[in-house]
Amino acid sequence: MSTILHICDWYHPIGGAERLLFDTLDLLERQGHVNIIAYNDHEDQRPTGRRPEYPLKWLELYIYYHPTAEKMALAAIKPLKEIIRRHRPDFCHIHNFQNPYVTKWLIDTLPVVRSVHDPRLYCFTQWRLLPDKSICPHPLGPKCLELGCVRVGRDQSSHTDANAPFVWLLNRVHRRMPLLIAESAAQSQCLYENGFPPEQVAHLPNFTPVEPEEEVRRFVDAQFDPKENIVLFVGRASYEKGAHVLLQACRHLSSKARVVCITAGPELAAIQEQARAIGDRVEIIPGLPYAETRAWYARASVVVTPSVWLENFCLVGLEAGVCMKPVIGSCVGGITDWLVDGETGWFAAPGDPVDLAAKIDEALSDPERLQRMGRAAYRRVAALYTPDIYLKGLTDAYAVGVERFHGRKTP
Repeated sequence: MSTILHICDWYHPIGGAERLLFDTLDLLERQGHVNIIAYNDHEDQRPTGRRPEYPLKWLELYIYYHPTAEKMALAAIKPLKEIIRRHRPDFCHIHNFQNPYVTKWLIDTLPVVRSVHDPRLYCFTQWRLLPDKSICPHPLGPKCLELGCVRVGRDQSSHTDANAPFVWLLNRVHRRMPLLIAESAAQSQCLYENGFPPEQVAHLPNFTPVEPEEEVRRFVDAQFDPKENIVLFVGRASYEKGAHVLLQACRHLSSKARVVCITAGPELAAIQEQARAIGDRVEIIPGLPYAETRAWYARASVVVTPSVWLENFCLVGLEAGVCMKPVIGSCVGGITDWLVDGETGWFAAPGDPVDLAAKIDEALSDPERLQRMGRAAYRRVAALYTPDIYLKGLTDAYAVGVERFHGRKTP
């Protein structure tokens, strides 16, 4: 069994990446591995007490362009040295983490792999969205300047502009990363387009715990009332997740749907205001533990993922599937890996509330079809996205990281 040092900015269940992190830790520990966690010291984060956990000041950089940013970033290395001396990890797994100085030091110190959860390795604006909010088709480079995503020199006007040199540094540092773990075919393609060679990228889809089909059926039957007609959104309250598109779609619905959004994040207040303007058909629930969210999955008729960015994966699709719920999802990014149009759900045009409303009306018009699609979604997740499949891929990735560290065979 191995001892694994995990590095992350956020050790708190705020989104799919963090949910995957906690599920991965549990999965590894059930197999007898030892996990050590180093995470950013922030007032919103608390240790769980389930494993050695180290909150480190300056592990995450909020403002790279601060005159002392490099000094602060490097300050996190000293306590990391002590953690490594104390626990002697066999290798390191980097999760969501944007400190290029610590990353560079880790690459030289331990066998290391990184899970890529978003475009921040190859996008100055984080979400690969152009100024007009459309999805950017270009790699990191001259087009970022031509299209106005970032400016350099004396005309810098935002934090994005000022942070650009450090995003570029993060990108350069990761050229030396032994292995990058991509969650979907779309994300792998983004990495290739940005100059990361195929041999540096391992395709490893997300997973979710899967209970036996009969147990799930009993759980869902106990929660579900077909008369409720619940359309469920679960996701971060930020633009790219598309809650605003779902709320706009409410104005075009002909069916008597009840729209429930379980969400928290920077745009929660704006989403709540938009919902109030629509009326009683919409309920906003500001974040719930997963156990309570699972009960809402069971109550839902259909789940909606109306993302307007190039989703890396969207774990909500698997969570809905293991609760036997079909999904109406934007036909974009990683969603196209797990959603089979007409079989486990429906594709909707990204950012199009009229099309989304039409798909919701179609779904709710045939309850028996919804049930069949929900069962098909469960079986697809149970066949392709299980803990066992993920564990095999992850341990293979760790082995590649160890081999390349000792042989210095970085692509």
